[in-house]
Amino acid sequence: MKTNIYAYWTLFLFTVTALSSCKKDYLERNPLTQISNDEYWKTATDLDKYVLQFYTSFPVIDSVGSYTGLTSWDATRGSDTQISATASTTWNGARTVVTSGGNWKWARIRSINVFFENYQKCKDPFERYKQFLGEAHFFKAKLYFDKVLTYGDVPWYDKPLSMDSKELYKARDSRTLVIDSILSNLDRAITQLPSLRTVQGGSNRLSKEAALLFKSRVALFEGSWQKYHRGTVFATTGTDPNKYFRIAKQAAEELMKPEYKTGIYSNSAPNEDYNRMFSLADQSANPEVLLWKKFDRTQNLSHSYQIYVSDRTAGISVTMDQIQQYLDKTGTPYDYLTVAKTVKGNKFLTKIAQDCDPRLSQLIWIPNMLMWDNSYGKGTFSKPFLDKSGEYLNNTGFQIKKGNDPKDPQAGSGVAWNTNSITSSIIFRYAEALLNYAEATAELGEAVDYERSINLLRRRSGMPNFVANSDPYKNSYADYGYALSNELHEIRRERTVELAAEGFRYDDLRRWAAHKLLLGKRPKGYPLDQSEWTSQKINYQVDNNGLIDPYIKQLPAGYQFNPQRDYLECIPTNEITLNTNLKPNPGW
Repeated sequence: MKTNIYAYWTLFLFTVTALSSCKKDYLERNPLTQISNDEYWKTATDLDKYVLQFYTSFPVIDSVGSYTGLTSWDATRGSDTQISATASTTWNGARTVVTSGGNWKWARIRSINVFFENYQKCKDPFERYKQFLGEAHFFKAKLYFDKVLTYGDVPWYDKPLSMDSKELYKARDSRTLVIDSILSNLDRAITQLPSLRTVQGGSNRLSKEAALLFKSRVALFEGSWQKYHRGTVFATTGTDPNKYFRIAKQAAEELMKPEYKTGIYSNSAPNEDYNRMFSLADQSANPEVLLWKKFDRTQNLSHSYQIYVSDRTAGISVTMDQIQQYLDKTGTPYDYLTVAKTVKGNKFLTKIAQDCDPRLSQLIWIPNMLMWDNSYGKGTFSKPFLDKSGEYLNNTGFQIKKGNDPKDPQAGSGVAWNTNSITSSIIFRYAEALLNYAEATAELGEAVDYERSINLLRRRSGMPNFVANSDPYKNSYADYGYALSNELHEIRRERTVELAAEGFRYDDLRRWAAHKLLLGKRPKGYPLDQSEWTSQKINYQVDNNGLIDPYIKQLPAGYQFNPQRDYLECIPTNEITLNTNLKPNPGW
């Protein structure tokens, strides 16, 4: 029987606590992060259970229904494509110096180093625990990459430190050393992890494929960061961006080889397949999903996500900046603003759904779409929740649908604490690898094989093959403040469409040094038709194009991002006081 990750997560804390305290008086036990009990490390099962704790570092649906990709991640961290009721402090330059907290926490990295200090005590054959060693290398890479994303340069630790370790007071290591060490750990993970076809736990556990995808992500981020931040306070002296673009391309190309049996989810239903993939409860037969979390009502592991894509919103809205990325069904740029001058409100939503890439109408709700069809009856979408508040509010007219399953027993229940949904959480999917490959290859100035990459995504949605358009409307090809080829513009546009509302946009904007997309600007909504709201009270101002301007009072001068400071977080000042070798990030 397939072993699922969700069951392991439930058992981990009890098992480790019990084993690590064996034959010890309660007051004599070592902390779990200082395991010295040789009893624990004897078997492959011990190593298996130990690494399971790190799976919780992945963003997934939780018990109250928040899904950091689909409903909030881009909006709460800040982006131009998703917003919440309150403007992001990140992109508005409104963050302040912090004294403690943040992501400057090292307990998990210490815990993974405990594993590396002890795993060789295992008495079982190497082949029995090789997979778990590969997982440990992956998680060390991931935990450190999270630190680099937040702070840039960070200290690299190869062993678990104690309170009197001199290394606690070391300076930050260079970003290049840390990134190269991350990639080295991922290389070990790729060598040691089995493929999806043979991994214990199937696609609920890490595999060689997942590690290859993550390697391409890390390298693409670093190559982009070093290229587009060159000459700024965030650059690393002497780095070669092409080194990382090459690594990103090679990792993605490896994953694209036939022997990995990866593919794109499709039932030849372009108006349904993209959304349906995110609504599935079971991804085990999906060749596109490389890692996912499963839920099971029989083990009290469920959530309330479906309520937030049926009759609630979590206060999150899609913006016109996201909508303008979608080409029309012929594969050419669409003049949204001209259409918005004469077609408004529900009619605007209906028209763009008819005219444009089918992924658009699978991301947002369109009038008369079925929202639920289950024991609660049938419910259809009538119009956006502009007249609501709190977690019911939609303040742009573009309301998230992605992942909705009308047949889910929770959809339409109206009860947020009805945690009865088992919609899966997708953590890694193959589509990202195809986009990473195309972008890295184009950045290298080499010919992209679109038939093996982006065209697969286009085909699922019934769209024409990739073409490096020029955009007369300047919608999908935004002004980044630097020169960019039509090909790279189009690849970035495709990425924004395919990965919409999955939590990628914030980091993409940062690695592209794309502050000009937001600086001095406000996110906009759809063209308001006031006649549709005669019986409800709404109070939205519109801009010169008739588009809802939800942040006009919050951001009268637009986002005030500080490009000399805000690309990295503030290192807590208490840490700098304790360790004088630490230096603050630029601008802090």
